[in-house]
Amino acid sequence: MSVFSLDKNTGCVSLLKHPIDSGFPVTSTQLVEMLEQSEFSEYETISANIGKLFAPTKNYQEVSLIVAKAVDASIIINVDEKNMVAEATITTAKGGALFSMEGAQKALAKAGVKKGISPRALDTFLGQQFEQPSGTSYSAIIAHGRNPKEGSDAKFVRLCSTAQDRVLSPQAKEGGKVDMKNLGAIITVKPGTPLMQRVAATPGEDGYTVFGDIIAAKPGKEHQLQPFEGTKIDPKNPNMLIADCKGVPVALPRGMRVDDVLCFDNVDVSTGHVDFDGSVIISGDIKDGMHVKANGDITVLGFVESGTVQSNSAVTIMLGAIGRKRENDDDFTCSITATRTISIGYAQYCHIKTEQDLFIERQALHCNLSARRLIRVGKAGNPRGKIIGGSILDAMRIETGELGAPAGTKTRVFLAQNWFELREKQSQITDFEKLLATKITALQKAREKASKMPAADQRQLFLDKIIVNEQQIKTRSAHVQRQKLLVKRKITQLLAASRLKVNEIMHPGVELKIAKDSKQFSRIYPPHLVKLTEGKITQSF
Repeated sequence: MSVFSLDKNTGCVSLLKHPIDSGFPVTSTQLVEMLEQSEFSEYETISANIGKLFAPTKNYQEVSLIVAKAVDASIIINVDEKNMVAEATITTAKGGALFSMEGAQKALAKAGVKKGISPRALDTFLGQQFEQPSGTSYSAIIAHGRNPKEGSDAKFVRLCSTAQDRVLSPQAKEGGKVDMKNLGAIITVKPGTPLMQRVAATPGEDGYTVFGDIIAAKPGKEHQLQPFEGTKIDPKNPNMLIADCKGVPVALPRGMRVDDVLCFDNVDVSTGHVDFDGSVIISGDIKDGMHVKANGDITVLGFVESGTVQSNSAVTIMLGAIGRKRENDDDFTCSITATRTISIGYAQYCHIKTEQDLFIERQALHCNLSARRLIRVGKAGNPRGKIIGGSILDAMRIETGELGAPAGTKTRVFLAQNWFELREKQSQITDFEKLLATKITALQKAREKASKMPAADQRQLFLDKIIVNEQQIKTRSAHVQRQKLLVKRKITQLLAASRLKVNEIMHPGVELKIAKDSKQFSRIYPPHLVKLTEGKITQSF
């Protein structure tokens, strides 16, 4: 027979009789053990009352017989500093009621949590009350805010192929083989041909906090189509660029250009040198000593043999470029320069320079190469071409399969040489700052001198001139600070991006320079990456 009784209204557990009257239990320890073995073992013990039951007293009848009580589960809602995550902590019941879904929802509402609540996470969280020991606490994230989704910038979708696409896409023959010499018909467009479509920027999606506050999204940058020579905006569609004349389409970053095209079988003594304002397509070769210069793209389907190719746009040479071996510091007999990308099959004894990217499909032997951005020797993805001998005069990134030769052929690689130019600009800015500081000091002295002038009119006239000069210096100082930050940012970006990636092997004899730090490599290295870390050249394998 139980010695305890439960008041269902209050949840209190009491002894039926005082131990003095019943003679049982004898000690507080025995009473606690009886509670633990009873149906009220999970209830919260009231130690103070139990102690009083066994303390000596004359008025023991006045001592409370309540020894335990039921405690309902409780919940606490915590929200992080950014108001993006709501975490709930439940302290499980001690004989009392479990926390219900309705109670949890009320607690969230009271804490101000309105959005991002996961019903599934909340249900799983509450269900753990059946598994957790009584009186213990556990936590879980039950609501997430949503970060805003930035809008995408305006995009430009090219709707036609260019001459370079043609060169890089040889035609298939019967049996699945590819004819590297058959590149299909020359790509031309006629007036009204769609060239490029603009896809408008998107506004993005707003985010929200768990309190329901809206976090505004950053809309994408809006750019407009730029009609260049030979193109125009479609009168019926402001987002469409169409050809305005017949010619060869040339892709540009935010538009296209249609060039007049000049076609040759070969460029040799029978044609003379070529200097053309549009694009040039040569289905054969550029012969020894011939010059081809164009403002548009230059496309050569054959070889360049000790010739000169110069373009204010892109150059594509399908097979390759070959010059004669030079003596000492003689100029190369084969020179290729372009403002935009140069794509070439292979190169030997050539000087090649571009303001953008240089792509060589197979190998570069004893050449001088220069690119403002990337030099890649081999096919995209995992280049496995070869750079043997010669010099890379400047680039930001280099990707190749092999670098150098087993015989230790000297190969020089210079990266981030623009660093010296940027450092010179920094020095010039510092000198100019000193000059402005000197002028400011002189104006301060002039102001002191003006303040001592006895004639008010003359003093005011002098002060007005000083104010004008001070304003000019302030404007120039602000401009100098912007330039200083810009140059510093460019240097940081240049050093962070400059790297050499070798996908197969690097042979001895390689001399590498990144910015001002240089290093000689005298042994064979497996695939690895070389970059600048804290001003020093480092390798990672």
